[in-house]
Formats: sequence, structure tokens, C-alpha cells
Amino acid sequence: MSYSRDRIRPQQGVYALGALCFGLGVAHLLTDGEGVGTSLEAFVICAIALVVVVTGYELPDRPISRSGRWRAVRIMVTVAGSFALLALAIWLIWYLEGDPTEFGFLVSFATTLGSAVGARGGLYAVEADERLSEADDLTKLLTINQRVLRHNLRNDLSVVMGTLDNIERRTRDPETIEDVQTARTHLQTLLETTDRTREIVSIWNAKRQETFDLRPLLRDQIATVGSAYPDVSIAERFDGDCHVESHAALPLAIEEALRNAVEHSPTDATVTVGLDATETGVAVVEISDLGAGVPKFDADAIGSTEETPLVHTQGLGLWIIYWTVEMSGGSFELSENEPTGTTVRITLPTVAGR
Repeated sequence: MSYSRDRIRPQQGVYALGALCFGLGVAHLLTDGEGVGTSLEAFVICAIALVVVVTGYELPDRPISRSGRWRAVRIMVTVAGSFALLALAIWLIWYLEGDPTEFGFLVSFATTLGSAVGARGGLYAVEADERLSEADDLTKLLTINQRVLRHNLRNDLSVVMGTLDNIERRTRDPETIEDVQTARTHLQTLLETTDRTREIVSIWNAKRQETFDLRPLLRDQIATVGSAYPDVSIAERFDGDCHVESHAALPLAIEEALRNAVEHSPTDATVTVGLDATETGVAVVEISDLGAGVPKFDADAIGSTEETPLVHTQGLGLWIIYWTVEMSGGSFELSENEPTGTTVRITLPTVAGR
């Protein structure tokens, strides 16, 4: 019996109900008399039945589980039966009022229409329900990941870094010291990655919005980054004052964009920070560098819905900017700068434009 159940596929149930609906249309044509009206009624029933058959054809390619497909079939049958009972109730009312006509067409049409509504609606309902369940599972996984990064991993890395310091103080062997320094470099990179990941999770979890005056915000971040990188000059190109209502992490996102630009520019180059207010009620912040450009895999990760590997913290920095801007109702774009380098473009709705 289990073998037989495994061989029966959900789409076969949809095909069976679609064939039944076609049969109802043909039966109506053959039994309810001749004429253009009867032919049109049969055509309508068969056309709706075709929707059911097409749904069955699409069912294997829908991104839902096998159990979800069977649930969609059950919804379809339930809705079809409900429509048929409703049609029967309407006919009984007509019968009691002395006009018991169009029984065949009424039941056939209602059953077929219910099958089509149930097929499409059930499919979308099950798919949405499974995506919601998947989102809930991902949220739980993200919470667990945040706790691990916040406590276990960071604490363990700190212990290992301290142990490496002790080893370096106790040894005089150059090769051992070199190995310790290599290990420390990689561990420090991993520690920075955990910090960036925790920042992304915090941005995603936080819902707080604040109003920012972009001109002083940009100047504060320019001063902060400029003091950390005194060899790189940062030029301002501001056009007007802009107030935006944004995610509270906007200063962090601006600082991240500036640090990326400065770190990937030659020491004798100039990073340009622009601010423009458009007539459409948005503020545009552009940060342009003269470096080698953002690696293709990092740019593809931001622009694609598919999972793309990130091999260093620059990619995570781009995600900090992306999620901050996304949760602020704005847009984030990476483009090539002329003659070389990258331009980070952040577009945010102004307070007046909301």
C-alpha cells in the first residue's frame, strides 16, 4: 500500500479533477439541448477546466514540498465541493420558488469554477505558508547564530589570542615567532568577521528609525575616518541640506562606505563625498574612490538573490550598508568610477518627501 501511495503523484489528483470538469462541460453540451447558448456554456466550463489542468502541469515545478502539494490538492477538492454545494443550495431556492431550471449548468459551472479557484488559490496559499514557516526557521537560526557569535566564538578567539601572546613572549625561535604572527593575523581577521556579522544581525533585528541631517552627519564621519587615515584626502561636494528618516545604523553605514573607499584608494588619491537633494524628495549620497574597484564576487553578492561566498570582511561591510539602506526605505548601488575606482550611491527618502 505504501508503494502505491508513493507512485500516486499530487498532480495526478489535479489532472483527475480537471478531467472531471471537462466531462461536466461535455455532458452539459450533450444533455442540455442544442443551441448557441448551450455551446457557449459548455465552452466556458471547459475553458475553466483548462486552468485546473495547467495548474496540475505546473505543480511539480512549484517550490513547495510534496506534503504541501497534497495539501493544495485537498484545498482544491474542498473548494470545488463547497462551490457545488452552494450551487445546489441556489438551485433548491429556485426550485422552491417554482423555477427549477439550469440545474446541470449551475452545478457544472460552480464545480469547475471552484476547482479552478481552489487549484490556484490553494497552491498560492500553501506556497506562502511554507515560505512563512521557512522565514520563521531562518529567524530562529539567525538568533542562534547571533548568540554563538556574541558569546562562545568571540570569547574563544580572545583566549586563543592571549595564548599566542604568551607563546610569543616565551620563545626566541624566529620561525615560531613568524608562525605565531601568521596565526594571529588570521585569528584577528576572523575576530573582525564575527564583529561585522554581529553588527549585521543587530541592524536586521533593530527597527528603530531616527531623523538625520545628512550634511553634519557626513562631515562627522569624514572627520572620524580622516583622522584614522591621514594620508588620504577626502573632498566634499555638498548641494543643499537634507533631512532623512533612516535606520539608526545610518552613521555606521556611512562610516563603512568611507572606510572602504579610503582603504582601497592610493595614498595620493582623493576620495570624493557628494550630497545632492533631488526634486523627487530623495537625498543621494555618493562616495567615490580611485582604487581598483570592488571585487566582482562582492558586487554580485549584493545584486543577486542567490547565495554568493564572501571571503573577507569587505563583503560583510557592503552588507552592513545594504541592510541599513534597505531598512530605511532607500536604495544602494555600486557603479564604476571614471577613470578608475568605485562609486557607492546611497539614495534615501527625505523627511519632506515621505
